[in-house]
Amino acid sequence: MNPLISIITPTYNHEKYISKCIESLINQTYENWEQLIIDDGSTDNTAAIVSDFNDKRIIYVKQDNLGIYNLQKTYNKALSMSSGEYIAVLEGDDYWPNYKLEEQIKIFKNQRIVLGWGNAQIVNGENEVEGFVHKSKSFPQISSTHDTLDTLLLRNQIPACTVLCRKNALSKIGGFQQPPNSPCVDYATWLNLSKLGSYYYSDSVMGYWRRHKGQASSKSAFEMLKSNIDYSLDFFNNMPNEEKKLLTVNYQKITEFKNQMLADFNFILGRKCLYKKDWRKSRDYFKKSLNGSNIVKFYSSVGILCGFLRIDFEKLVLILNKKHINDFK
Repeated sequence: MNPLISIITPTYNHEKYISKCIESLINQTYENWEQLIIDDGSTDNTAAIVSDFNDKRIIYVKQDNLGIYNLQKTYNKALSMSSGEYIAVLEGDDYWPNYKLEEQIKIFKNQRIVLGWGNAQIVNGENEVEGFVHKSKSFPQISSTHDTLDTLLLRNQIPACTVLCRKNALSKIGGFQQPPNSPCVDYATWLNLSKLGSYYYSDSVMGYWRRHKGQASSKSAFEMLKSNIDYSLDFFNNMPNEEKKLLTVNYQKITEFKNQMLADFNFILGRKCLYKKDWRKSRDYFKKSLNGSNIVKFYSSVGILCGFLRIDFEKLVLILNKKHINDFK
């Protein structure tokens, strides 16, 4: 007997992409699924496009716009409506390879597994692959709670569009989690779920994450990073001391890693401002990145100088065979 899988699809003004999303479900080699599309007050033709799909497995609900800082309500609304034994996440602008569900459902024969995930590829608005979200090298195929936390406490390597998890595990932690002032629900949810069992990592591509100008995650990237850092440190601090001793990471290592991430991000923001000739703001961002690695310190110092002298920093970057700032979305 193939268990029912419930797919949660939050969407907002995804008229350009929702068809591809739904088609990737209809083309799944595993057929026992339901899709719960929660439309967060779209003002485009999303509703009309969804209605063109005559498939009883697709459930469409439109609500007043709650926005990304209330994603927990949207996700948990779909969770409360779901009938499946397993839960997957597929936002309205993303899509899956046709083997995703059939391959992932197999891993749950192992009762220790609470969540499965894999690699995600970045695609643009024309479905052209631009690379990997971040191809994992640090996760074993099956990771215990402490293996998972050793990596997750440093950074979120689990793309939401690749996840399949047990519904009863989600229910035990109170559903999807969203820290205050955070524009995302995935990181806090994965951290809390890890306490309930093992994670299974597949080296295969299990999702396609779309990068486009209108997406909320691009517009709120800094808030997402900062809120994830704050939550990670709070999560570690609240762990029992006996559990902390089982980890290879500690508060100092987590803090140092997070500070480096912030420095790298501020460096990119400084470059973007410099490219736009916003000289003052660029210098502010470069100053914030001076607590990064030695190489980031060096380039940040050069960036500050370029900000004062109003010099094109990107010409120097290209000479050094680095990525142009336009390559960062």
